Amino acid sequence: MSKKSKMADWSSEASKEAIEFTQPEIMLKLVGTVDERGWPHITFIAMNRIIDKNTIVWGAFTTGTSKKNVSKNPKQGIFYMTADIPFKFLQIKANLSHTTKEGKDLEYFNSTNLFRYFPYYRIHTAYYNNIVSSSPVKNLPLFGIIKGIIKNVIGKGGAKTKLKEKRLNVIGYKLFTAAIAIRAIAYIDPSNGYPIIIPCIQLQAADYNRLVFPPSVLKEDLYQIPIDSKVAVFGMNFDFASQVVKGTFNGFKRFRGIKFGIIDIEEIYNSSPVVVGKIYPEIKTRPKVTDFHL
Repeated sequence: MSKKSKMADWSSEASKEAIEFTQPEIMLKLVGTVDERGWPHITFIAMNRIIDKNTIVWGAFTTGTSKKNVSKNPKQGIFYMTADIPFKFLQIKANLSHTTKEGKDLEYFNSTNLFRYFPYYRIHTAYYNNIVSSSPVKNLPLFGIIKGIIKNVIGKGGAKTKLKEKRLNVIGYKLFTAAIAIRAIAYIDPSNGYPIIIPCIQLQAADYNRLVFPPSVLKEDLYQIPIDSKVAVFGMNFDFASQVVKGTFNGFKRFRGIKFGIIDIEEIYNSSPVVVGKIYPEIKTRPKVTDFHL
């Protein structure tokens, strides 16, 4: 399927169905941004919904990488997916319009069940975004996910690297080797510079240095990722531990007779408290000074 035909069902406005789809508090809500290098980044932002056909608002209670990114580059890819089977999802391209530290949307977010009983954490800033284009609400076929899991069992072992280094830490390796977990890939659309987020539950780690995914579901979407482009992969378990793995998409290759997309890991970002930030490569700091001389 060509890029043009793939995007033909997108609209310049959010439909009534799309607006209603984003209202539940409990669902996967991701914001894709672009960093200063032009790499995609993904953040889970639960306080996030469409408020009218042209506007998305999401709220911040911490100031991290995604907020810094949109302050310099307003282009975003915003993604919503249901928490229950059958999975459905929605993709949006949007531009940051403005922010505010007061108003009805902040009051709404802070009155939700997720935040109303948190005395130490409040949504302090609302980010308003103009919708550029919206996909329809789509189905994520369960059969394709199951098919992908089976293909991983058979073939992903053949995709292991020969590196002695272990880039994924213990938590990251568990996140990306679990049979079922929340996983999504973001890449930058080369035609307009907006991030696009694709659900990819079947993605797994071949080893500590490489991620692979069989195109068993949403094949046409996954084939749109440009070869040699930088991608970000969001992984989260059902205890809300999460990491973002970034690297280069090296196209599709066959291992043990099965086709896999390949992502070689170059950077890892821990997005779960307590310590949020880049954890690979390790940030080198100056040694602690313990001896002072005049």
